[in-house]
Amino acid sequence: MCPTNYKDFYQKALVPIGSNDKNCLKNLISADLPDHSHWLIALEGETKDQEAVFYIWKVTIYPSDSTGSFSWNSPYYSSPIYDSIHMAYNHANDLEKCSKNDQLYFSKLNERI
Repeated sequence: MCPTNYKDFYQKALVPIGSNDKNCLKNLISADLPDHSHWLIALEGETKDQEAVFYIWKVTIYPSDSTGSFSWNSPYYSSPIYDSIHMAYNHANDLEKCSKNDQLYFSKLNERI
């Protein structure tokens, strides 16, 4: 599910949530997570202002199920804003590596939601 306010939404392949990350996720949102089995890592872009065609980007991580269904208004993580899609993409790759190693909760995330 992609919210309508994003001009661009590029999701990477789903990554299964490891046991360490799942425990951390449960502690953060204090809920049973039977449907959240994967991380959905996405690059989200929007125009900087209405008159410019200049995009800003952020990397967002959502808990999702195995089919990629997620709640767009409940991200686990949202990065700082990037002026370059290349910088945002590199950050997304770093987070993907951490999640594949079941160490996303250990990574130095700048801003958790």
